[in-house]
Amino acid sequence: MFSFAPMNARLVTAFLGWALCWVAFPAAAQPPADATAAQPPADATAAPAQGDPTAPASPPESDSSPPADPNAPVKVVLSPEAQVQLSEADGARADAFQGEAEQFYTQGRYKEAIEKFRQAHEITQSIDLLYSIALSHQQLESWQECVAFMERYLDKAQPGPKRDRAENTIKNCDARIERDQLLTIESDPPSARVYIDDREKGVRGQTPFRTYLRPGQHTVWVELDGYEFIEQTIEVQKKEPFRMNLAMRAIQNVGYLFVDCTVKGATVFIDGKNIGLTPLREPLPYGAGRHQIVVDRDGYTRFDQHVSVEKGKVTRVDGYLVRTEFVGSWRSGTGWTANVLGLLAAGGGVAAWQFADREYNDSDDFKTLAGYEKLGYAVGGGLVLIGTSLIIWDRTRDRIDDDHRNPDYEKPVKLPKEAAPLPVGAMPMVLPGGAGFGVGGAW
Repeated sequence: MFSFAPMNARLVTAFLGWALCWVAFPAAAQPPADATAAQPPADATAAPAQGDPTAPASPPESDSSPPADPNAPVKVVLSPEAQVQLSEADGARADAFQGEAEQFYTQGRYKEAIEKFRQAHEITQSIDLLYSIALSHQQLESWQECVAFMERYLDKAQPGPKRDRAENTIKNCDARIERDQLLTIESDPPSARVYIDDREKGVRGQTPFRTYLRPGQHTVWVELDGYEFIEQTIEVQKKEPFRMNLAMRAIQNVGYLFVDCTVKGATVFIDGKNIGLTPLREPLPYGAGRHQIVVDRDGYTRFDQHVSVEKGKVTRVDGYLVRTEFVGSWRSGTGWTANVLGLLAAGGGVAAWQFADREYNDSDDFKTLAGYEKLGYAVGGGLVLIGTSLIIWDRTRDRIDDDHRNPDYEKPVKLPKEAAPLPVGAMPMVLPGGAGFGVGGAW
């Protein structure tokens, strides 16, 4: 059965396209009213009589202006329905930002809440969001920022209880600004953790850090992983901001590794890096902590172990390598030979016993054969014992080729001389905008 659905869809699409062009270019979409009169007569090329008022006007001279750029941007006018859809999308985004901000505020994550409130305000320009941003700054004890955003809110707020609360908030923040002083802490490198007065209360923030403190003495701790922590008591003065510029000193957390090995020419890897071939001549400096040691040589067992390096100490690693396949030495050959001779001797003793059994006990032949029997047993037993011992010795000994053996194995290692700790001092610093204090050191 023939379907009109595709044809109807094409007609609707064409109609909407024509309507958009009608809205964007109304003059171009309408034909001139006297379009039929614009056609020149058949003899339009003939020259008209001079002074004839009924003669058609000569065609206008061609316009010398350049043609319009076809690539120039065209202003598109959205339909009311499209504008409504765009407004609904922006509103949904703003509602999502505000919802996240309120959750952050409830969780006490005021910095994240401020960022989400700000994103929502960029879309809606709602003054209520300014009020929320100001309250978030108040929770962070950022009194000046709180006042700034509350004043922006009051510029457009209508009279009411909320406006009264905003005015009271400004008064409280102004009082805190008058009573408390600004403390600014910066560190190199940044992102150091800041504790103030009571470490049990947790981290107050990260550098660069700003807060307000009451005048008097305060204890400040600044910590950063891999750097020595700083603890300092400061004196905050009335009506005078305090600034701290801190140069964090890297922790001299260095120990030493020495890898010993039973064989020479083995490759040493530390934390996956090729260090060189054994024997190593001196300990190598490494950071305190766990490190992976691998010692490897073709034809020998592989050593793979994790070791802990202590600060300022030498950690010795015994890379014990032996042959993966047994290679017999002279011990095995001598041992097997001794075993064969011992068995032959023992067999001779058995044969002597058999012949002696045919003789009389008091005869000379019996005594001689009995002596051979005892000698065969003794010599055979001794040779078997010696041969077996040599074989076991060869099997259990260090399976290391003599020309591969490390002559420096298990020799004492000299401790490296540690560098003297570098001084870390505190120095007063004159900084713009108030008193200052700096901590630094050379390393």
